[in-house]
Amino acid sequence: MMLPGSVAFEGRRILLKYHRLLSGTGAHPPNSLSALREVVQGGAEVIEFDIHAIEDGEYLLIHDDTLERETTGAGPVRNITRASAKTLRLRGSAEPAVLLSDLSQVLAGHRRPLKVQIDLKDLIPFRREEARRLLRALEPLRANSHLDVVVGCLGDWNLRALRRLDATLRIGLDFALYLDVPDPEFPRLPLRVNVYGYLDDHPLGYMQVMPVRDYLEERIESLCHLLPGAVEVYLHVELLLRAIADGINPVELVRRELGGVPVDTWTLNAGASGTAGMLQAVLDAGVDQITTDTAVQLAALITARDGNAGTRERGDAAGR
Repeated sequence: MMLPGSVAFEGRRILLKYHRLLSGTGAHPPNSLSALREVVQGGAEVIEFDIHAIEDGEYLLIHDDTLERETTGAGPVRNITRASAKTLRLRGSAEPAVLLSDLSQVLAGHRRPLKVQIDLKDLIPFRREEARRLLRALEPLRANSHLDVVVGCLGDWNLRALRRLDATLRIGLDFALYLDVPDPEFPRLPLRVNVYGYLDDHPLGYMQVMPVRDYLEERIESLCHLLPGAVEVYLHVELLLRAIADGINPVELVRRELGGVPVDTWTLNAGASGTAGMLQAVLDAGVDQITTDTAVQLAALITARDGNAGTRERGDAAGR
């Protein structure tokens, strides 16, 4: 099955990033080799998967920092060994859990352009040897000239640690641990909802001393420079939409501060309430890339919308 690598919007080409290697077909579990093969063989242009460090110098493809929700295992991910990881099965399937080395072998023979975003989930600050260990683990992927490997992490300190050892490593900036919108179902840093209604522990949010638009401009402008050398920026879709409602477009701010750095928004899935409106809003905002578990359905939404718009235009022309 051919899968959409991008969508067209007002003359621009918007990339679709296959989050956790999911396409929207529902055929494979997330972060699995079968999902990887489906999206790569189907024509995806950008893929993303999560990794956690485990014992023995390996990395496991998994989103959570515990095993229970996604695998047949239990306990902290970081405490398991390579041998133990090999016995795990992905929840709801007979598929084995995947090590980064397994995935690297599959992609070793890949021979067309593919952006590979690796979402590093480890937030505990790396020691120098831990940073070296990850760089060594990434070498097989980075050695393939057809792969554009980009490492992202909410812990910007770990990305800086990696870049101190290898200034050629391509990294992505996500400042959601510093500025975001409240989500009662997903409590995490920052802990405080400030006077402007945002998750932000910065002193500017302790007292309302400026309009919300000015506050957002100040915060986003400064956060753009949190990670020198970032090759792309990831914006939480809820933050993007809330900021636009408050009078500021974060995509435009990022472009003003960082030039032509592509802007991604995460995670926008079809089937959720209000998806069509959210999709229209992020496209209007000017994003370059959309992170999604449902690329097939999002592409269909845009195609249907464009088809309806064309039908209306033809009808208006006939009426004239």
